[in-house]
Amino acid sequence: MSRQQGLPAIGRGWIKIAASLLIGTALVVVAADHPRADHPARTAAPVAVAADAAERSAVIAAIDRQLAALARDDAAAAFAMAAPALQARFGTPDRFLRMVHHAYPAVIRPVRVDYGPAWRLADGRFVQRAMLQTRKGGVVMAVYTLQMVDGQHRITGCFLFDTPAEAV
Repeated sequence: MSRQQGLPAIGRGWIKIAASLLIGTALVVVAADHPRADHPARTAAPVAVAADAAERSAVIAAIDRQLAALARDDAAAAFAMAAPALQARFGTPDRFLRMVHHAYPAVIRPVRVDYGPAWRLADGRFVQRAMLQTRKGGVVMAVYTLQMVDGQHRITGCFLFDTPAEAV
């Protein structure tokens, strides 16, 4: 199916799920910013808040370091940007790089990367959205999750969603 005909139903479903999660997070943040004494859910701590400029810059720098390492096929540097749980799961930099090439081809040498807002979750992790334009002209939304490890942002996951080409 070509991109002009639209996304397959499953692709549209994943985009709807991702959009719902992002909108839901934003609603929780808005509700927390406007507490009402008569509504207990609105007096609870927010699940996520917008990252400040320094946090967002640090999160983007961590992702950019991994993208640059992947562009060079530098397995050790790309693996170093992964959180300890991911490192344990894949064991070696070479296995990690093979997995990325196989399962995440959009993050290998994207033509363009546009970052959206970053969010700091209540547990200290971060979420960063990026729109990636692939070498084949496709557009993919990447949602990265990161955590602080020894004072550095490390990537805990990356979720990819196909998008219409007009999104970038």
